[in-house]
Amino acid sequence: MGRINILSEALANRIAAGEVVERPASVVKELVENALDADATRVEVELSEGGRKLIRVSDDGHGMVAEDAALSVQRFATSKVSAASDLDQIETMGFRGEALPSIASVSQMRITTRPHDADEGTMLTVEGGDITDARAVGCPPGTTIEVASLFYNTPARLNFLRATATERGHCTDWVTRLALARPDVAIKMSHEDTVLLTSPGRGDLLATITQVYGSNVARAMLPVDLDTGAVRIHGFVSSTRLTRATRKHQLFFVNRRYVRSMSLGHALREAYGILLPSGKQPMCVLNMDVPAPLVDPNVHPTKIEVRFKSQGEMHGLMQQAVEAALEEAGLRPKSMRTTGGPPAADQAGRFTGPDMQTRARARRLRVNPFSEAVDERDVGLEVHAEDTEAATPDEAVLSGEALQPLGQVAGAYIACRSGGDLLLVDQHRAAERIIADELSGKDHRAARQMLVLPMTLELTDAERAAVEKHREALAETGFEIEPFGGGDWLVRSVPASLAERSPQEALAGIIEELTEWGSSDGGDARERLVATIACHGAIKSGEHLSDREMRDLIGRLNQSTTPAICPHGDPIIVSIPAAEMDRRFGRSYRGSD
Repeated sequence: MGRINILSEALANRIAAGEVVERPASVVKELVENALDADATRVEVELSEGGRKLIRVSDDGHGMVAEDAALSVQRFATSKVSAASDLDQIETMGFRGEALPSIASVSQMRITTRPHDADEGTMLTVEGGDITDARAVGCPPGTTIEVASLFYNTPARLNFLRATATERGHCTDWVTRLALARPDVAIKMSHEDTVLLTSPGRGDLLATITQVYGSNVARAMLPVDLDTGAVRIHGFVSSTRLTRATRKHQLFFVNRRYVRSMSLGHALREAYGILLPSGKQPMCVLNMDVPAPLVDPNVHPTKIEVRFKSQGEMHGLMQQAVEAALEEAGLRPKSMRTTGGPPAADQAGRFTGPDMQTRARARRLRVNPFSEAVDERDVGLEVHAEDTEAATPDEAVLSGEALQPLGQVAGAYIACRSGGDLLLVDQHRAAERIIADELSGKDHRAARQMLVLPMTLELTDAERAAVEKHREALAETGFEIEPFGGGDWLVRSVPASLAERSPQEALAGIIEELTEWGSSDGGDARERLVATIACHGAIKSGEHLSDREMRDLIGRLNQSTTPAICPHGDPIIVSIPAAEMDRRFGRSYRGSD
């Protein structure tokens, strides 16, 4: 007998669902996109247990007649594509005709729908992909789809779902993206009677940004608008005073579809050049309107990636649009504008250009691009770990004479003497170690500084979930945070070690990293939090230190029980033994001329 079998339709549907339905957020994304394709002006999303128990999406769009409602849960049934030529002119969010049947195959679904010109609607009940009931009902125009008991018939997939707060956060992320993609549609999202997000639906993108991220973020956004006639790029980017530690808040939309694009992200970063500190990322909400034949959205099952016909040209236009916005705001002199069109790419596909070369030099010199210009002749000694006999000091060095600071090198290291050896101390990592030691003091409760006026934080749903999850650990490290209503939280105290170093900015970065941890619940959660707080509160590379500040930093490092390793496990000190210096200077023995 042959070994090849044709899968049953039910099994094939469940396998196909694996491409489309990863978690409740996948369902929310597909259902809201369908509502937007139906020309809805109002969309409401309701969740229970993070979407695991119930997802309900209601809209006031076109609605469906009974025949179309039945066809909508059949695979590859779509109203958006009828011929192969239509694939070159796709302007809708969905078009494959697989979302509803895939979702229906792993849930208990109910569809209630009515066209605006019909006297009655249709209610369809689908369980595990099979229609179990269809009847005429009275209902408002539009469509309501309820998805209950997601993955009830695929327990293996159900076991991979995370905590309610985590799944709720993923759903909120997708609704946020769709609300920003379509500011002309009023979108509301709630979780068990608690409203998480609302967008005004007036077509004002900045008003939607205000609703999603808060007024503080909105005030720091700069308008972008570049129109070549064929391609238009418009939206907002953040000023240089508003940055994030990750690229999570860089949102790109191509023809109103959210996409992930390394090329567009690279163009954004290149436009800022050395205007941003090392390791910081700008925020953006940028729309790119491109003629349909110039972009292919059909390269990923969830349509989250696109392919441009001319990748280099789109990269150049994005960079040009952001550069113009920064220039208009007075943050970037026009002389910095990249000339000669889009940057070229080397054989490895890496983009190169004047900005990249300038940034690479800044990274090599470890200087702060906002400080005075540094002449390479003033940089002093440059030491590479591979050139030394001992990359990190051994116990004999650390247990011997205390480190004695000699001066600052390259704006990032402190040259020290220990016995007859020369040591370079990374000032940022040294400060991290000192702060981490303070946060891990007696009884695991750090010294805190009460604030005369509490700080107010505007948090997204994902950030609120992260703060709730780690609230006890935050309190142990000195952050006293409590809900204040809506998306606002009050901060009443901060770790004493952060009190004089922009605690609000540090806390914003800490919360952003907490959201990236997702559902990680390892026993090292507090240790990771301590390392994160220490990183955000520490002296930065490129920060000029006075002689007194250097002596204080090295003196406190000398008191640490682990002065050689930072909280992230990286080396703090590089040792250059006297014998190595002799070898470099060509001396055969100590004391020779």
